[in-house]
Amino acid sequence: MIFSFNVRIFVVRMKALRIIIWALLLGGAALSPVLVEAQSAKLTKEERKLERERKAAVRANAATEVKVRDGKYPSYNRLLKSTSYNVMYTEGLRYYNKKKRHKDHNSLMNYRRAQTLFDLAYRSQKFAGTPQEDSLVYYFGCSFYKTGEFDMSEQIFDRFRRDFTTSKFIEDAEYMYAMGFYFSSPDPEHDQSTTMRAIAAISEYEGRYPNTIKREECDTRMQELRKKLYTKSFENAKLYYTIGQYKAAVRALNNAIDEFPLSPYREELMYLATRSAYLFARNSVADQMTDRYLAMMDNYYDLISEFPETEHLREVEKMRDEAREHIAKHTQETTTQNGSN
Repeated sequence: MIFSFNVRIFVVRMKALRIIIWALLLGGAALSPVLVEAQSAKLTKEERKLERERKAAVRANAATEVKVRDGKYPSYNRLLKSTSYNVMYTEGLRYYNKKKRHKDHNSLMNYRRAQTLFDLAYRSQKFAGTPQEDSLVYYFGCSFYKTGEFDMSEQIFDRFRRDFTTSKFIEDAEYMYAMGFYFSSPDPEHDQSTTMRAIAAISEYEGRYPNTIKREECDTRMQELRKKLYTKSFENAKLYYTIGQYKAAVRALNNAIDEFPLSPYREELMYLATRSAYLFARNSVADQMTDRYLAMMDNYYDLISEFPETEHLREVEKMRDEAREHIAKHTQETTTQNGSN
C-alpha cells in the first residue's frame, strides 16, 4: 500500500513537471518575438543621450518648481538643465541686477550667468511675440555690453532697434549700440574704421534724440573720437616728411589740412607742408627749382595768413627769403638772356 501510494505521487509529480516544462517552452516561444522586437527597438547612443537629458530636465523642472513655490531661488546649475524658461528669464533679471555685497556694482560672474540664462530663454522661442520679448532681447544685449563684449552687444542692439522700434528700451538700446563702437575704437596708431563707425553711430543717435540727457556725454565722446582721427591723419602725413619723401609729404600734409580743417594739428601741418616744399625745391635740379620755390611760397603764405604769430615764424621767414632770392636771381638771369637774344 505504501509503495503503490508513493508511486502514484511520483507519477503525479512527473506529470506536473512535464506540464511546467511545456509551459515554459511554449511561453518562451511566445515571448521570443517580443524579445526580438525589443532588441530591434534598442535606442541609439544619441537617442539615449536625449532621453537622459529629457529625464534630467523633468527632474530639474520639478526641483525648480518646488523652489519657486517655496519662495526660494533655484540652483543655477539645476536651472541650466531644466526647460523652465520663464524662471530662466526672471532669474536672468535677478542675476543681472544683483550687486556685490557692500558694493554698488555687479560682478562679472553674475552678468555672465544672466547672459547664459537669457540666451537659453531666447533660443527657446517661448517669448516670441509676447510682451516680454523686447525686454528679454534688450537685457540679453545689456549683459554682453556689461561684460565688454561689444561685438555681440552691437549685433543684438542693431537687431533690437530694427525689430522693436516702439519699445520703451529703444533709446537706451540705440545709445549702447553707438557706445559699443566708441569703446571698441582703437588707439590712433591702428586702423580707425571703427572710430569712424562710432562717430556715425553717435551722430545718428543725437539726430534721433536731440533732447537726450546724454547729449553732453555724447559730445565729449565725439571730441575724443575726432581727436583720434586727427592724430592718425597727422601721423600718416608726417611720416613722409620724416623719411624724406618731400614731394609725397607736401601732398599728404595738404590733404590732411583739407580733410580735417578743425584739426588741432593744423598749424603744425601747414608748417611741415611749407618746410617739405622748401626742402623739395632746394634739392631739385636747377631747371625745376624756381617752380618749386614758387609752390613753396604758396604754402608759406597760407601759413602766415592763418597763423601770423606762428612759433615757426623765424624759420619760415628764412625759407621765404631764400626762395625770394632764388626767384629774383632766376628772373634776372632770364631777363638778361632774353635781352641778349
